Amino acid sequence: MKNLKRILVVLLVVSMLFTAFACSNGEEPQESKSEAASDQFKGEKLVVGVWGGTIEAVLREAVVDPMEKEYGCSIELVLGGTADRRAKLYTEKGNPSMDVLFLNIFESKQAVDAGVAQEVDSSLSNFDQLYDFAQTGGYGMSIMGLGIAYNNELVSSPITSWKDLWNPEYKGKIAFPNYPGFEGDAFISATAQAFGYDIETQIDEVFAKLEELKPVPMFYTSLDELFLEIKLGNILAAPLFNSYANDYIEQGFPVGFAYPSDPGAILAKDTIVIAEGTKHDALAKEFVNRCISVDTQTAYAEKIFFGPVNKNVVVSDDVAKKLVYGENVESLVNLDWDYILLQQDAWTEMWNRRIAAD
Repeated sequence: MKNLKRILVVLLVVSMLFTAFACSNGEEPQESKSEAASDQFKGEKLVVGVWGGTIEAVLREAVVDPMEKEYGCSIELVLGGTADRRAKLYTEKGNPSMDVLFLNIFESKQAVDAGVAQEVDSSLSNFDQLYDFAQTGGYGMSIMGLGIAYNNELVSSPITSWKDLWNPEYKGKIAFPNYPGFEGDAFISATAQAFGYDIETQIDEVFAKLEELKPVPMFYTSLDELFLEIKLGNILAAPLFNSYANDYIEQGFPVGFAYPSDPGAILAKDTIVIAEGTKHDALAKEFVNRCISVDTQTAYAEKIFFGPVNKNVVVSDDVAKKLVYGENVESLVNLDWDYILLQQDAWTEMWNRRIAAD
């Protein structure tokens, strides 16, 4: 009996020493590690400013719902356009009401340069998978090409160039984007390059060329309204993003989309920034890291035809045809946004006076 007790004591001591050794080497039981990870953000609330519609739906399914379930945190999506959330980011500098914001290619760079948004954190595990252009001025989320959507039943021959919009048979049936905004700035710049104007010294000539397309039947803000008018034949063509056009093509609208030459489709990049002064820095970075992951980027590509910024995403040939993807990424035209932004006040005045006025 005494020998049995001695054996039990020895086994107990050995067990205690093994546990101590494991803990000293940082080897916690797997269950403890998992619990610690899931509790890291428990009870935290992250506020994210983003667009609504299909973008919101995919983001909830791919990122928001899984994170809330895994971490016990809450993620509030504040929906709307970039103008409102961008204004809040600046007015609430240092004490932001939104922790993460989705902005466009130039707004995000401005925010980082102004110190209201953080510089990117290259230590995020998915960061190195991004294309180079998606690693600066915020975290790239998706890419699109601004080209030309057109009614493929009424346009007699496929549109292939920006210059084709000036075909006399389309006069008075070209919709314009609302201004100011990315699409308008890109349309002005594409017009300048298509007809060989120096945008810095010949902006009057550029606007005169745009005036030739008047009367303008619609300055679109609603895609549903735009595509209804295209379907009815009241509008024959409009400068538009490829992803939006392909969404309506999938719905059966009589629409074609051109990546026009002279100079080419214009690069558009949706970007994520983390607000400077956020009280939920680690959770914000985990949110961003999931947004740029292969899984989320694949969902964006397959469900809403937004080009992936993650180089490791692989999609079917059928989906690839509807995206800016792979080698096509290099074909997009990146504009000089630093210069364009300096001109927006002057261009807005000219647009209102010469394009929007009756």
